[in-house]
Amino acid sequence: MREVSSEKISTLRDMILDKADTEKKSIATNAQHEADEWIAKETKKLERETSLIIQDANKRAEDIRRRQILSAERDKSTETLRLQNRILSDALGKLQDKLVHLRDRDDYADILAGMCIDAIASLGGVKSLKIRLSAVDNGIADIIIKKASAAAPDTKLEFDSEPAPILGGCWVSTPDGSRQVNMDWQSLTQDMADNLAERLLPLL
Repeated sequence: MREVSSEKISTLRDMILDKADTEKKSIATNAQHEADEWIAKETKKLERETSLIIQDANKRAEDIRRRQILSAERDKSTETLRLQNRILSDALGKLQDKLVHLRDRDDYADILAGMCIDAIASLGGVKSLKIRLSAVDNGIADIIIKKASAAAPDTKLEFDSEPAPILGGCWVSTPDGSRQVNMDWQSLTQDMADNLAERLLPLL
């Protein structure tokens, strides 16, 4: 009886072990399958996230590149404008220096008289006018008044001994100062700025 029981127990044990082994293999297979599915799922998720990160990085890089290009273009435009302004300023400065050096010419009084005559004509038939010169030119005022009066005999010209704050040229105005024409070197240079700019800028 004991032998039979031992055989049954042995058989039952083997059956249990076989079943356990089968279940172990099944569990291992299922676990491997689930692990593979999880890995595949996570891999796809990671790939999507990686793609989004790359897209975002590319977008940021493009934005940075665009900003750098815009910044470079602004810097270039600013530098170009700065250079143009400097060249124009230098040119106007040289022009003004040339005008100032007209004082070295023998016919300088004739030049000033001619400018006064132009100013008188600009004021359109005013009967009485006063003329102001720079402090340096006050010494030749009588000559200038005489020459300008000869060319404009219908206009009474009076010399204002108070020097005008100019480098050269003249200021011509009505006695009450309500109308005035500035024919000084600074004003002439400034008036020529636009024309000079139009001629210079296409060359830059």
